[in-house]
Amino acid sequence: MIKNRQEYWSRNVPMTFADVPMSYEEKRRFRYELQDYMQRFFRFDELRDKLVLEIGSGAGIDSAEMLRNGATVLSVDFGVLSCKATKSLLQEARLDGEVIMADAAHLPFKRSALDVVYSYGVVHHIPEVDKVLMEVHRCLRDGGEFLGMVYNRDSLLYAYSILYLHGSKDGLLSSGYSEDQLSSRFSERSEGNPYTKCYTAHELQERLSGFFRDIRINPCYNVIDMPTMRKMKFTLDSSVGDELGWHLAFRAKR
Repeated sequence: MIKNRQEYWSRNVPMTFADVPMSYEEKRRFRYELQDYMQRFFRFDELRDKLVLEIGSGAGIDSAEMLRNGATVLSVDFGVLSCKATKSLLQEARLDGEVIMADAAHLPFKRSALDVVYSYGVVHHIPEVDKVLMEVHRCLRDGGEFLGMVYNRDSLLYAYSILYLHGSKDGLLSSGYSEDQLSSRFSERSEGNPYTKCYTAHELQERLSGFFRDIRINPCYNVIDMPTMRKMKFTLDSSVGDELGWHLAFRAKR
């Protein structure tokens, strides 16, 4: 399984936009305008002088953002191309961060070495998630924070874009596909991702509570994927707010 995941993510490094080349500043603007809750929820501006590990750095956009805000950042990814992409972007942005190729389930850091671990859109692609959470717990100091995001099973995107458009309308559920197979295949920009686990807020709370305390989970990012357009934003009545958002952003303390 891990070989298949490495092959897929080596072909599909997040935020690189190889088909539509962008500068660092263009990628940064795209990232934080589209996912406009990130700065507010993760508070990158409060990371100054902290030692931060990013697990799954992809193209390095968030590592760069944390460096811009004065953090010392260690960027980890298990793909060669992702590590190269992160290094390239940090060089373009004239930021000094360390990039390390490593598996999230076997982190090369000492116990209690880190102030913050950040992993955005990564944990839900790892089947052995408890091993990763155990490693995060081991590497964080007491009172350190784990920040991240996983996909929300109780979202409109999951119900409409994945289950209805692909599962029901395209007939894949009736042809034998499971919901997990659908979410793995269609959750990303390119089809064929070998593993995606979409969580409910309750499931995420239970998973994190085995390792962390003071857990905060926020559904956010009201978007759906249409047949010809991805991540189309929508607005719901204020009484519903972001409860059907595609992302579950979380913060938790060791």
